[in-house]
Amino acid sequence: MNADVLRKIETIQEFFKIDPDGELKEGTRILLEAMVEVAIKKGEDVVTLGADCDDGMYIILEGTTDVLDCKGTVINTLSVGDFIGELGLINDDKRGATVRATTDVICANISKALFEEIASKNRKIYGTFMNMLYTKTTKLVTEQARIKSELSVATRIQAECLEDDFTPFNALEQVKLHAAMRPAKEVGGDFYDMFMIDDTHMCFLIADVSGKGVPAAIFMSMAKTHIKNYATLGLPLAEVAERSNNQLCYKNETGMFVTAFICVLDLETNDVTFINAGHNKPFILDEEGNFKMIDAKANLVFGMMEGVPYREQHFTLAKGDCIYMYTDGVTEALNPSQEFFGDDRLKEVLNKHMDEAADAEAFVEAMYEEVDLFADGEMQADDITMVYLSRK
Repeated sequence: MNADVLRKIETIQEFFKIDPDGELKEGTRILLEAMVEVAIKKGEDVVTLGADCDDGMYIILEGTTDVLDCKGTVINTLSVGDFIGELGLINDDKRGATVRATTDVICANISKALFEEIASKNRKIYGTFMNMLYTKTTKLVTEQARIKSELSVATRIQAECLEDDFTPFNALEQVKLHAAMRPAKEVGGDFYDMFMIDDTHMCFLIADVSGKGVPAAIFMSMAKTHIKNYATLGLPLAEVAERSNNQLCYKNETGMFVTAFICVLDLETNDVTFINAGHNKPFILDEEGNFKMIDAKANLVFGMMEGVPYREQHFTLAKGDCIYMYTDGVTEALNPSQEFFGDDRLKEVLNKHMDEAADAEAFVEAMYEEVDLFADGEMQADDITMVYLSRK
């Protein structure tokens, strides 16, 4: 191929350390000129998982491809300037992934045999290639460090968005409150909140955004802000829900949504008004001394459709009662046998820890321990969040 054409590609300049205005080094020119143009039709494999590496390295000149793992799951997308299979030039391993054309693709290619032939005649070729690999590896490490740093900041910002000082609420008469969120990734989509609307009305809620990671965390922040802003205006809870939903539907082109269970406790009458936007039903410890799942009809989740009415429902949270709220990361936790934790087991462990029911923090910690004991080392697949309010 024409080395002067290839040198204009930004990634080739970067990886081979080409000065755009200078002369090509001998080793670089020989390597680039040895490459041939290859056309791959849409849907065909550029390289295939488990295949030999004899076909060597490709550089995409036109089109796009998907990288698929052993299960056929897309794990990356490659486009113009990206390298494919470069390690195949210097080792005898099989291909570690499949790269499949998602459009018609044009690549520059050099086979393993041709690379070895020209490298044996000119050692500068080998040196040029090793420098390219070093440059690429250094870039990847730097990029990973940047991503790790940004995720660390995002984790800290999210943690600061979630209430962790429950002292003002625990100072209320016969209220002990605790909550915790443990994300499956660096940042999560679950959230909770609690705040006073006025001197006698306390709002507390739990919610779960579809998806995980940074997109879910951004949507979570929006949802949390809308709910609190409307609730603190003293609006009826049904209106709070409808307005929050409308805001989350606005320009929601990604189709993300939020399940939420929002409660307002009247500290004088012990009445709880609540909205269930498609969330898991909480458990309440009643006067009989048993945790039972609340009979709560579900309305539509937030973010799916504008103008949806939300129904206010009620239960009593009298002095001596407790309520446990959670996200599906609890009931859908898996053990090594791929069994779910489930509602029945959750009810069982809630009633198992009756002695700790008055101590909100200890009770939440006990529930996390029960989930971890059940999981027995199985990787956490979803965010796990709990809110617990005791009036004992």
